[in-house]
Amino acid sequence: MGRGVPELVLELNGSTWTLDPSRTYTLGRDPQGDLTIDDARVSWRHATISWNGRGWSIEDHGSTNGTYVQGRRIQQVEIGPGTVLHLGNATDGPRVSLSAATGADASGGHPAAAGQAPVQQPHQQQGGGAGWHGQQAPVQHQAPVQHQAPVQHQAPAQHQAWQQPQAPRQQVPHQQPPHQGVPHQQAPGHPAGPGHGGAAGAPPVYGDRSPTTFHQLDLGRVMRIGRALENELVVSDLQVSRHHAEFRATPDGRFEIRDLGSHNGTYVNGQPLHKSGSALIGPNDIVGVGHSTFRLVGDRLEEFVDTGEVSFSARHLTVTVDGGKQILKDVSFGVPEKSLIAVIGPSGSGKSTLLKALTGYRPADQGDVLYDNRNLYKQFAELRQRIGLVPQDDILHKELTVSKALKYAAKLRFPADTTEAERQARITEVLAELKLDIHKDKRITSLSGGQRKRVSVALELLTKPSLIFLDEPTSGLDPGMDRDVMQLLRGLADDGRTVLVVTHSVAELAICDKLLVMAPGGSVAYFGPPEEALNFFGYTSWADVFSAFENYRDYDWAGRWRGSQHYQLYASDIDAVAAQPVTMPPPQQMRPPKPQAWGTQLWTLVRRYSSVIASDKAFLGLMVALPAVIGVL
Repeated sequence: MGRGVPELVLELNGSTWTLDPSRTYTLGRDPQGDLTIDDARVSWRHATISWNGRGWSIEDHGSTNGTYVQGRRIQQVEIGPGTVLHLGNATDGPRVSLSAATGADASGGHPAAAGQAPVQQPHQQQGGGAGWHGQQAPVQHQAPVQHQAPVQHQAPAQHQAWQQPQAPRQQVPHQQPPHQGVPHQQAPGHPAGPGHGGAAGAPPVYGDRSPTTFHQLDLGRVMRIGRALENELVVSDLQVSRHHAEFRATPDGRFEIRDLGSHNGTYVNGQPLHKSGSALIGPNDIVGVGHSTFRLVGDRLEEFVDTGEVSFSARHLTVTVDGGKQILKDVSFGVPEKSLIAVIGPSGSGKSTLLKALTGYRPADQGDVLYDNRNLYKQFAELRQRIGLVPQDDILHKELTVSKALKYAAKLRFPADTTEAERQARITEVLAELKLDIHKDKRITSLSGGQRKRVSVALELLTKPSLIFLDEPTSGLDPGMDRDVMQLLRGLADDGRTVLVVTHSVAELAICDKLLVMAPGGSVAYFGPPEEALNFFGYTSWADVFSAFENYRDYDWAGRWRGSQHYQLYASDIDAVAAQPVTMPPPQQMRPPKPQAWGTQLWTLVRRYSSVIASDKAFLGLMVALPAVIGVL
């Protein structure tokens, strides 16, 4: 401790730490944070404690459930000995107490009481940038390192070592010696947090999240579910029909779920029930209705509402094409809720294949994709409704106005029993969120490229997806529009969604939470914070990195990544789970029921096409004049 700085001891879950004023401590569910709190009410990065030069203070970082001092929710407040904090709930949330040091504590965030195992030992931070992760900064202008013999699975330390030698000889990348400083501390056996897809055997519904609400089941009463207010369990979700399903007790004391002819279906363990079908449910079964998921616990229903804050992870994704060639090789990564992830890489690195595997539209031949600990491939029929995909080419009828395009999209995507007012209310929300309300009466063809991309995103946001995937959204845009689109995606993540964008643009990577770099051949070359990526490769620009990929296509980039400390920090817990072949359910179970009858959809499509024709004045004039011109000829 510096002279004149009062020592502060933090106590959490029976463990204590003496805080160091020279650093900042992060509290939250993130396993890579300084103090990990395994409680569903605590956000991923909940708050930070630091010394501001005058005193100790805690700052809440926009957590979902808040930070409380004496029952009052705070944003930032000074703290000291005697202060008691509650995270996530003012009364029974995780309790953090602060007291003055007695002189017996070790400095720097180690447990003060002997024999006590802390929840997560604070990491020994060693300054800014990549240094505290155990990576040495590259030494500039160093001559290439010469080798007597080729060294397998070694990587460059400096960007100079990668430059093509003047004499025609084989140049082998050189591996930087491992850093000898303090390693990144992580408690062994610590369960993977939501950002890593959860540990094996995790609860089947949203990992460690607490239920949103509870409902008491009565053996002598039917509990109906739907949007209509006369239901016993009202779900305000436009994906849910007015009278969607019902829970009822059987004569032998068990419970069953019965679909009431809903448009978007009722799901048991991710598999759709037949129209008006039923199924017995037990304590291990999950019932999905729209964005809500139900689990039976005794005679009580636990409801989990998917509000968008979900984790997402991929484990050992491998795709093999005809001839046995692997175009995606053992790709693993995990991201927390409310994150923006960028995927970059040279041509032929498998970015498009990865996007199809992550969305489930072309499942990987091996591996798993986990949506908040639920297997996306096995429960695709239900979970696909919570995923939005924005393709590279805008799928828009450009002659329509923005509001009309969204109006017809809402008619096609929502059940037939939704009213015009309900659809319009949702369209208004989306327009305001994406700042398109001032352009709602403009034809799409008159919008700029960035504004058209916003309209494409708006089409996907109508159904409130929790995961949004975008394929090259900034392709063809100038740098200013590129920045606007990336800032839009940053805002979508901050508002409570997980956003993954495949891009060739590297100008705005700094606003992303994580960066996935794909190497030629479809393997992972790097995954972690974007600000540490160039230092990891030993270059000062992404142009040099991509040139290295091209010049050394046969180099084992994946081996270099797995031998790095960044891999231990950001991906080792994902790879600890062995790869498994994908066992897909029957095709008829993967296809969800159509939200509307074919006649209703056809009528909507006819009306939309008529609007497109009516909006194109030149086409209408030609159609009117053409018969007369032909007659004259």
